[in-house]
Amino acid sequence: MMFGLQVVKTVKIPIHYALTKRKLSILDKLTARTRYGVWLWSKIFEDHKLKGTYADRARFYEQVKAESGLPSAMVQCCFDSANWMWKGYRREYGEWERKLRRVKGKWLEKLLERQPRKPYSKGIGRKVSVWFDYRIGTVEKSGIRLCPYVARVSTLRKGVKLTVPLNPAKYHLDLLSKGKLKSFQIVKRDGRYFVHVKVEYEVPNQPVHAVRGIDLGVKRSIASVTLRPKQPPRSRDFWIIRDGLKRDSLNRLNRRIAVLQQVRKWEPLKRIRRKRAHTAEYFDRILAKAVADTSSGCFVAIGYPKRIKYESYKGNNKAFLRRLLARWSYGRIIRYTQEECTERGIQTEALKEQWSSMTCHRCGSRNTERVGQSLLHCWNCELWYNADLNAAINIESCFLATPLTRWAAVDSAYAGDEQAREIAACEPRSSHPFMDGSKSRRHPHRCFIRSSSRALRSVESDKYHQRI
Repeated sequence: MMFGLQVVKTVKIPIHYALTKRKLSILDKLTARTRYGVWLWSKIFEDHKLKGTYADRARFYEQVKAESGLPSAMVQCCFDSANWMWKGYRREYGEWERKLRRVKGKWLEKLLERQPRKPYSKGIGRKVSVWFDYRIGTVEKSGIRLCPYVARVSTLRKGVKLTVPLNPAKYHLDLLSKGKLKSFQIVKRDGRYFVHVKVEYEVPNQPVHAVRGIDLGVKRSIASVTLRPKQPPRSRDFWIIRDGLKRDSLNRLNRRIAVLQQVRKWEPLKRIRRKRAHTAEYFDRILAKAVADTSSGCFVAIGYPKRIKYESYKGNNKAFLRRLLARWSYGRIIRYTQEECTERGIQTEALKEQWSSMTCHRCGSRNTERVGQSLLHCWNCELWYNADLNAAINIESCFLATPLTRWAAVDSAYAGDEQAREIAACEPRSSHPFMDGSKSRRHPHRCFIRSSSRALRSVESDKYHQRI
């Protein structure tokens, strides 16, 4: 029996520009009152040390309802928002306390500065969005030609609902028609209102025939190896994806911002203040789509370098590494990859990658050394291998049912020699745009995807290390 994967996405839809001033005033009052309700619950959580149970909600329910003047359903939604905030704070504070017991020296000073703050520690200035369920409002289709969808929200007056027209694009319409509309938020950012709608739908699960391991890197975005049970890997199973186009675009934008700052042109700076973040997100999304499009029939295992940025504190004599890590968006790449793979029915798993690049995948020894950044040498079995591909193999081997069967286990060969034998026996490359290492103007993202049969040629030139 084939089970499907549950996909949950939140789509951000702007409110229609034809909304009247009277309705905008009602929305301002409603969001301000719900913010006050969340603040009241948060204050009660702090004073009485609540755990967020139903008994806690029933204990102070009438008090919050009388002070805030909100309807019953909105009081419960405000309680849920405050409960989520305090649960997140307690989880982060617990992790921070556990680390505080272990660390010493300069890292202790740095960790003390990063103590998690309680909810509303900076006051009640910014509005907190509340998730509205079916009791408070719905997002539904309308018969109006001007706006195909509207949001009907309960107001502070009993029995009176507010109809808010939405302005969805084609992407929003396609996503809203896929599944069920569960709940929504009304969010105000930069003077504009948006409705965040949660959509749930199910996609068929793809059968798994192979395991694909992915190692994320600073200089190379992704190093990937695909392994199949009881089959040797082929040349097209090795991939190294670079981010040269992303790095060049961000460097060009940084130089432009630096020039504008020197000449003190503040108006152009305001117009491009979020362009760097949008550019990085755009290339990360393209990278995630490329991985998902080439992972059909695979189980994707992604190495997660958790907390690596926090371990590289100031004063560890590695300033260059800290600058590289500051621009490394590994968390966003993992999140985007999981989203794109889930939409295609591909199962993914993110696991810690500690020691994966320093452990020999053939003999399992850590008696290794890194010759430069890309080459790994094992002193036990005398294996020379690409360090990133070695890490990808170690990551995916956690999900293999049988031990790894590789040609290198019989013949102590270089990665390049192994690849040469694979190329002679492999099938012709696929015509898929992401499975071709050539550059093309029609597919600009091909320029930072390289097959390892070309990327590992640099390993061939390093054979002199064995003679040394």
